[in-house]
Amino acid sequence: MGSSRVRSLWRYQEFLPVRDGDSVVSLGEGLTPLLHPVVYGDAIGLRGLHLKLDSLNPTGSFKDRGTTVSVSKLKEWGVDRALDDSSGNAGSSLAAYCAAAGIGCRLYVPSAASSQKIRQAEAYGAEIIRVPGSRSDVERSARKAWKNGKIYYASHALSPYFIDGTKTVAFEIADELGKNLPDHMVFTVGGGSLLLGAWKGFRELLEVGLIDRIPKLHCIQSESCMPVVVAFRKGMSRVKKVPERETVAAGIRISKPARGDEILEVIRRTGGSAEAVADSEILNQQRLMATKSGIFAEPTSCAALAGLVRLREKGKIEADDAAVVPITGSGFKDPGTKPLPVHMERADSEL
Repeated sequence: MGSSRVRSLWRYQEFLPVRDGDSVVSLGEGLTPLLHPVVYGDAIGLRGLHLKLDSLNPTGSFKDRGTTVSVSKLKEWGVDRALDDSSGNAGSSLAAYCAAAGIGCRLYVPSAASSQKIRQAEAYGAEIIRVPGSRSDVERSARKAWKNGKIYYASHALSPYFIDGTKTVAFEIADELGKNLPDHMVFTVGGGSLLLGAWKGFRELLEVGLIDRIPKLHCIQSESCMPVVVAFRKGMSRVKKVPERETVAAGIRISKPARGDEILEVIRRTGGSAEAVADSEILNQQRLMATKSGIFAEPTSCAALAGLVRLREKGKIEADDAAVVPITGSGFKDPGTKPLPVHMERADSEL
């Protein structure tokens, strides 16, 4: 698909819901590398591992996939001001694309949000409203502002156009691997937009006959906030709210994801699973991946890697299986979190 087209995810424009080509707002997102890190794969016992480096999108996270489509739709509609609630990556992504589109942007953020991510959004000209309390309090403040004012709520958690953007991750994997699709994809899940997007993308490819199967899709959350995991373990059909506790994976500290029920359905329909991991496991994989592959990812991204190891240990992923893990955000987005120390011995000649 699209081998001679533009160098962005807009090469798949026929699959995207923006009809006016002049309304497309693009910063060159998508077409991120799909790496095969042999040394890291050996370290965790999975030679068939690939990492999809969505941390190399223009604002440093996978959110640009969804934002380019949702903001293009805003431009097509003639929207001049937009707001969202975000702990960091979605907000900085929206701010960047709104700046490119000439659309005003207001962000409601947790008072404890990463200062680096907030500075990034401010650099793009976004108005920042800090909200004390939980992530749920931030969302409520944004909804209240939307209902009280003439400003569009460009919610990355609710917009179907955002999912239409994230589905392109499946298109790119199918383009690169052809019939050799992975057996598994393992996702860090907060709101679940990348997992749900991958599901939608693979399903559309299946419907038009470009692939013959869909990988098992796995959901990984932090033990400090794991609403989907709790529902999956208990065999529930609905995701209920859980307490929000502190975690190094702040980007997935969402006590009740808006699309939680859909996430449950997808992981079950694909034969996937849901696992929760501890902060120590997340930081260990952040360090291990950096030292064994040269890739520096933010802690939230590394929850999926810690979950991958859990799935290997439980036999849900075998040593000769092929798996893809999206690296959802750059480590430079959250440099304040210190990876676990590396203890290495050197020969005297190297000192």
